[in-house]
Amino acid sequence: MSSPPGVHPLLARRYKVWLILVLLTVSTLNFSDRAVLAVLSQPIKEDLKLTDADLGMLQGLGFAILYSVLGVPLGWLAERINRKGLIAVCVAAWSFMSVACGFATNFATLLLGRIGVGIGEAGFQPSVSSLLADHFSAHRRASAFAIVTLGSPFGFLVGQSLGGWVAAQWSWRTAFFALGVPGLLSALLVWLTLREPPRGLAEGHVTSLNPPSLRVAFAELWSKRTFRHLLVAFTVSGFAFNATAQFVLPFYLRSFALPLAVVGVVFGAVSFSSNSLGMLLGGFGFDRLSRRDARWSVWGPAAALALAAPTYFAAFASVHAWSSMALIWLANLVLISFFAQSVATAQNLVGPHMRALTSALLFMIAGLIGAGLGPTMVGIASDHFGSSAFGAANFITMCPGGRAAASAAGSLDVACRAASAQGLRYALMAVQVFYLWASIHYLLAARTLRPDLYTPIARTEAPVEVKG
Repeated sequence: MSSPPGVHPLLARRYKVWLILVLLTVSTLNFSDRAVLAVLSQPIKEDLKLTDADLGMLQGLGFAILYSVLGVPLGWLAERINRKGLIAVCVAAWSFMSVACGFATNFATLLLGRIGVGIGEAGFQPSVSSLLADHFSAHRRASAFAIVTLGSPFGFLVGQSLGGWVAAQWSWRTAFFALGVPGLLSALLVWLTLREPPRGLAEGHVTSLNPPSLRVAFAELWSKRTFRHLLVAFTVSGFAFNATAQFVLPFYLRSFALPLAVVGVVFGAVSFSSNSLGMLLGGFGFDRLSRRDARWSVWGPAAALALAAPTYFAAFASVHAWSSMALIWLANLVLISFFAQSVATAQNLVGPHMRALTSALLFMIAGLIGAGLGPTMVGIASDHFGSSAFGAANFITMCPGGRAAASAAGSLDVACRAASAQGLRYALMAVQVFYLWASIHYLLAARTLRPDLYTPIARTEAPVEVKG
């Protein structure tokens, strides 16, 4: 299929479909590498004798610190070099380190592996956000982001179902190997088939502005009140989102005594169907509404978070496994609609010369506080509530890994497992209040959104004819 006359080849429908498919594939592998640790956390905890605080560190700060901090220099780099090449290198790096996690023998070596995965993944999101913004107009960006971020439910389906099945058949170590190798092949696909577009192509003008320094970029972003509220909202919601995502599978394993393989497959299907539908509804739905009034790009996420909080609370309070999962399905559907629109809104606030850096700054702060502290703090809270439920004795000492020692009486093991389950239940119920806090900031962002939006007039040159 050839491009219509006057249309830039990289704006042709055929190429944009291929771009989306390749980035969706890579995004799926990205999230499967994250999700697999969640489904493997219980057998890892028992095998390596870890605490919930250890698991929180592995799934939170251990992954998020370098993932978030390195996103900024890699975002800065993405403004200056070939973005598709940077994506390919990052994919290869995180896939190699995911394989390395399978060789871990204790908390320290597994932590190093997760840090390595975070380093590789740090350059993915800023580069992809900037790349998509140069292929799609402002009112279609959330839709494009929504499709690519379907890698999250696809990845959780692959990571949780395949990871759980492989771990049940062989071991948790083999599951890391099974998910790391395909990433190396996808890196080659990115390198060989994607092309680098001129910056500003989707607006019809190629930007002549040089990429700003970190100081100038941050000063410009901070001057926009909309961005400040968007940053707080995205960070606070990420705190609850990541905490919930990383501990929901251990919750079902502890609270309802379901087999690992069953939980991995069933919850993988729950996450996949609810998150996929929610992302598409949020991306395409809020894009359509924002054409009528731009403020829907933040009104929509505000409503989604306000509805998700009580639904998640009810799911974790439920004592019936299948009722709880039904509520989780509904909560996921509503919640995830906020994500693509939030990323697209941040891109729409700035010009093409600083979009990768904007995305990097957004994900750095949201990653450190949200992805980093969320699981870590919920893990600490779970141990605290578990100790309270266990009684006066030392819960951590008497229940290593949440279970009694093999030589202990059966009644002690029952008490350990009950306290571990109750502690996690209370911690997950408590964290839902953060969604309500984030919802308020999305509403505040709507008050200044329209004057803060970027327009290319008088700021770019070299017009490019764009059709479709």
